[in-house]
Amino acid sequence: MDKATTENQIFSKNEIHAMISDETDRDQLIHLLAAEMAKYGMVEPCYGASVLEREKDFPTGVPTMPVPIAIPHSERSHVYKPGIGVAVLRNSVKFSSMEDPKCLLDVKVVFMLAASLNDEHLHMIKDVMEIIQDSEVVSTLLAAETTEKIEVIMHNEFSKREQKR
Repeated sequence: MDKATTENQIFSKNEIHAMISDETDRDQLIHLLAAEMAKYGMVEPCYGASVLEREKDFPTGVPTMPVPIAIPHSERSHVYKPGIGVAVLRNSVKFSSMEDPKCLLDVKVVFMLAASLNDEHLHMIKDVMEIIQDSEVVSTLLAAETTEKIEVIMHNEFSKREQKR
């Protein structure tokens, strides 16, 4: 991987790949993010379709502040190695709320999880839930101008939480 790093970058245990997107269609966005994750060997090529299938029964939109966020994921059988795909959206994308599937949320940040069922998976989910509830972090992600900056922010946030364990 030839991702740019900075001297001050702190790496977490999680593999993180980011994208900034103008996409406004949920299904297309999920396929784009899954393809990015597949490019780095995190998930099978069918991961996007699997995520969309799961999204029908278990929507992943979360009504957070300052903007709603989605946390789509699929079965661990489609995961080669754990990690997270992060999409920061210039335009919102409609995701059904996990609280009320009939309610559509205008999501601006997507965390697509690739996780297995072990302690690391549980830590990843717990950490993501903490991160999405921190409006300062979410605002910083929204203001990021490059994928590298998004990845640095996420690695730093995960590292803080990993050090507390």
